[in-house]
Amino acid sequence: MQLGPVQRRQRALPDAWMSRSEADSPAEGCSTSLFLKLATRILKRSFVASLCSTLLLSGCSTTRKSTVSDLQYLLEPDCRVDDNRNYDTRISWPNLDNTTAQAVQSTIEPRSLSRRVEDEVREIQLSECFHIALSHNDIIETSALGGVGAKVVLTNPQGANSVYDAAIQETGILFGRRGLNAALSDFDTTFATGITWGRSSGRNNLAATPLTLNTAETAAFRSSLTKAFASGGSIQFSHDWDYLGTNSPGAYYPSSYAGSIGAQIRQPLLAGSGTEFTRVAGPVNPSFGSIAGVSQGVVIARINQDITLADFETAVRNAMADIENAYWDLYLAYHSYDTAVVAHKSALETWRISNIAVEVGGNGKIGPVDELLAKDRVYETKASTETALNGIFRAESELRRLLGMPMNDGTVLRPVDEPSVAEFVPDWQGSLTKALTQRSELRRQKWQIKSLQLQLNAARSLVRPRLDAVASYDINGFGDKLLGQNTQDPVTGLPTRNGFGSMAHDDLESWTLGLQFSMPIGFRQAHSQVRNYELQLAKANAVLAAQERNIAHDVANAVQEISSTYTAAQSSLKRMKAAAERVEKYRIILEVGGSNREVDNSMDVVVRAQERLAAAEIAFYQQVSAYNKAITSLHVATGDLLEHNNIWLAEGAWNADAYCDAQAKSAARAYGIDNPKVDAHPPEFAVDHPVGTVELSPRVMPGNVISSPVPERPYEPVSPVEPAATTEPAPATEP
Repeated sequence: MQLGPVQRRQRALPDAWMSRSEADSPAEGCSTSLFLKLATRILKRSFVASLCSTLLLSGCSTTRKSTVSDLQYLLEPDCRVDDNRNYDTRISWPNLDNTTAQAVQSTIEPRSLSRRVEDEVREIQLSECFHIALSHNDIIETSALGGVGAKVVLTNPQGANSVYDAAIQETGILFGRRGLNAALSDFDTTFATGITWGRSSGRNNLAATPLTLNTAETAAFRSSLTKAFASGGSIQFSHDWDYLGTNSPGAYYPSSYAGSIGAQIRQPLLAGSGTEFTRVAGPVNPSFGSIAGVSQGVVIARINQDITLADFETAVRNAMADIENAYWDLYLAYHSYDTAVVAHKSALETWRISNIAVEVGGNGKIGPVDELLAKDRVYETKASTETALNGIFRAESELRRLLGMPMNDGTVLRPVDEPSVAEFVPDWQGSLTKALTQRSELRRQKWQIKSLQLQLNAARSLVRPRLDAVASYDINGFGDKLLGQNTQDPVTGLPTRNGFGSMAHDDLESWTLGLQFSMPIGFRQAHSQVRNYELQLAKANAVLAAQERNIAHDVANAVQEISSTYTAAQSSLKRMKAAAERVEKYRIILEVGGSNREVDNSMDVVVRAQERLAAAEIAFYQQVSAYNKAITSLHVATGDLLEHNNIWLAEGAWNADAYCDAQAKSAARAYGIDNPKVDAHPPEFAVDHPVGTVELSPRVMPGNVISSPVPERPYEPVSPVEPAATTEPAPATEP
């Protein structure tokens, strides 16, 4: 059988080793000395060992430039250099057991211009939209700018707001973002225990017992309970036993037990001392040092929770604003489509009249060119109608996405609420006061400032030496047995106790009391930490001032937008009325004829009039939609959008054990021993109402948005409000 290259090499290696061994053997009559033989064998074996180590460590790769065919391996002849590389760089998908929602999998094909179906119309109110969004969405959806793939849940899924954020923060364990449970865990009692066995043997070097084999068997048991206090101190209870069994001639007992039960107390007196420091920074942990900082306490965890709730409220408010804007966009899309349909019907009627006039001769003023102009207008309005219809499809899809509804469930959403057309005059002082006291962004920033103030005070506590009061007390025990009956000493004849008996009756005690002092020369790290928090606090105050300034601008812009859109809507209404009268007048002239001046270029004039009427009607509804969006923007700017729509956010109930613990602690404070030097109730750092320096308006309460004292003047397309005689522009005189 013919052997392959690898097989030949495997068979050749033993032959080569055998030939070298025979050449070195005495049977060959070699004259090499024994020293040279040993040296040669050692070098050969070292070379082979180094070669094998190189092959094993290098695996399937090499550092020199070579092809795969140049490499020969004994164990894996089919190995290729690029196997792992191709596998590691290949795009793969995780193996998850998640299931896509059935509503997403089985959604109906969306409506489009190429797929028009008569689906059931579902009239929907704005309040119903809010209810659907709040009950269906775990992830808070917001409007997307940038087209396909630009939504926050796709571009930044970790940054998407959700109903889980508050719970995630409450259960956080990372430094700087710890929840209440993680912060309270610093004060949990820690139990630790362990037991180890060992044996050692050795010889001694004593003249009396030369080269005696000494054997020692050992065992060690350790157990402790450690508890940290809110004052920064700690206490530890320990129970230890050590066993020694030996054959050493110097030992009194061949086996003995030595143990102790004791307590150790440590209380900081300068740096890191006090309840206020511990509530903010947490107990000082020497293992972490400066890594943990001064932000691991229960108070900071509570503030972080409030910051998360403020972020959640802001996200919900923005989502409701987006839903309301999408609702009015869909309303505008429907009216734009209705306007386009009416314009298309008018264009068809005009084309019909012109076509008949051309065929029968008409009144002599309409020719083939006019008929083609009317036909051009027909197709122009048809394209506008199709574009407006697609606008309905897009607006409905956007509203469905924000509400968390399927793309198509066999129904067509149609807004049933009419937009407000009454004049709304917001009170400037009341709106500004409300915005500066109730905006969730300001509440969040004020919580951040409060957190930094507390951390700064805690950091200043560390710019002091570390002085700890320490004390310990132990009850010791010793015996040749751990448990059992008392025995008699064979030498003295006195009774000896077991280990626990000795601990209880022999008065073997030990105690320590003292102070431990340490300080870094210069306190450079502590001073740097203080300066860092001072700068952070200065920046946070500057950010708060900038936020208040920007919020005032937001309110001003919203008030200006309300006034602008309402005025523009009134003007658009008058324009629409004038355009409708003009179209009607030219329609009559086109049908029955008129003076030469009125019918000159009549078809072009009629087409232009119809086009301007459609544009005026669309502009009117655009201004009405913008007017209602401006009112929504004012509610967003003042921070009362959720309250205005009867949406209230509340924290869920606590665990039942938490109420029991709180009641027990309250009873302990109420019925404890009165000590005027101890403050049982920590100072409040939170209140249930806004606090600030905003001066209240003497006329209105904070944030009260009022209407104008004059009666509301609703305007309708069929009966527009006529302006005052002094503001009506004089009619232009025709040449």
